[in-house]
Amino acid sequence: MTHRVYMEEALKLALSCMGATSPNPPVGAVIVMGGEVLSRGRTGPYGSAHAEVAALRAAGKDLRGAEMYVSLEPCCHRGKTPPCTDAIIRAGIARVHIPVLDPNPLVAGKGLLALRSAGVDVVLQRDAAPAASDLIRPFKKYILRKRPFTLLKLAMTLDGHTATASGDSQWISNPYSRYYVHRLRSLCDAVVVGRNTLELDNPSLTVRYDEFPDEVLQAFNVDGFTLEGYDNYPVRSLLGPGEGLFGAREPLRIAFGLPDGMEGAHFFRTDKYLILESEERREALLRDNSGSSRIRRDQEEGRICFLPGETPVERVLAAQEELARRGLMFILLEGGGTLAGAFNDAGEIDQYMFVIAPKISGGGRGAVSGRGAGLMRESRILTNVSTARLKGDLLYCGYKEDYNFEMM
Repeated sequence: MTHRVYMEEALKLALSCMGATSPNPPVGAVIVMGGEVLSRGRTGPYGSAHAEVAALRAAGKDLRGAEMYVSLEPCCHRGKTPPCTDAIIRAGIARVHIPVLDPNPLVAGKGLLALRSAGVDVVLQRDAAPAASDLIRPFKKYILRKRPFTLLKLAMTLDGHTATASGDSQWISNPYSRYYVHRLRSLCDAVVVGRNTLELDNPSLTVRYDEFPDEVLQAFNVDGFTLEGYDNYPVRSLLGPGEGLFGAREPLRIAFGLPDGMEGAHFFRTDKYLILESEERREALLRDNSGSSRIRRDQEEGRICFLPGETPVERVLAAQEELARRGLMFILLEGGGTLAGAFNDAGEIDQYMFVIAPKISGGGRGAVSGRGAGLMRESRILTNVSTARLKGDLLYCGYKEDYNFEMM
């Protein structure tokens, strides 16, 4: 097996724990000796073992002279757990392969230097750097800007509408595109919708693979779909066979604004939700006889947050700070145009993912509203653009800006 094959295993392990490690980055590690894979590890929930330590524990034998392939530079500082570099050195690992450095200023090359100073050979596996960088984009924004990475996903008609004039939106996209979105949800910390979407669609915001027919499951798990343009590692993985990569983990449900009369909504079926409301609505909600008891309980238990700010942009920025404070690193913005416009105006959308269906509604709700650009030349230009054909639908995605990772 080649170095790339071992690193690909580490990358898959990292992908498989996305959304379950925050605020730590998702990392995978593979230990190899004499051409044999001894063990594998991935980062666990916050406060538990990192990928390197998990792999070391799973090996269960003398590791002197072994090699480790890890999807991110090992940490060298004490947080909730001891430094991974110390564990690697103690275990006698002879060589560590890494594709990218850790963007955390507490590490950022220091882990590499600590290993080399102890006599461990460190190999920078540059061919895997783009894929590894894609996996830690959410962590990079979170650790450097103290805000969650935000991906906007919208399904829209060919003429640019996310619902008809009456508000109907089910379904714009085909089952293949919807299955793709369920996979995507499994990688996120939270799914966010606005007040209008919550009221009109009563969404479940869950991962429900069992709702799709066999032909859809086979299209992904056996054949897969081809990605064109930028070879985005998570997006490409979501389009192909993903056994063991995309579980049915339920992300946190977040409502940006609370409609009236939603007591029986799917949103409230369990306590895994968060309501973000404006300060100006606090008194009205607490005074409302029909829902004040639940609002007070949610406030006591931390499931509602009243945001400062006089404008939608100010409230978005306040929300992002609050979500980061709660340790959320990767959020999926799913609806609708008003909420998307506020996040877009605030500059808080990092990745745009549109599913464009071959349908013409002839009118209806726009995809992204808000203040927007005054001139076409002021429009946001996306980078690292990828596309895929999901039967009749077109998946189109790109990033607000290019995240470059310096290698040593």
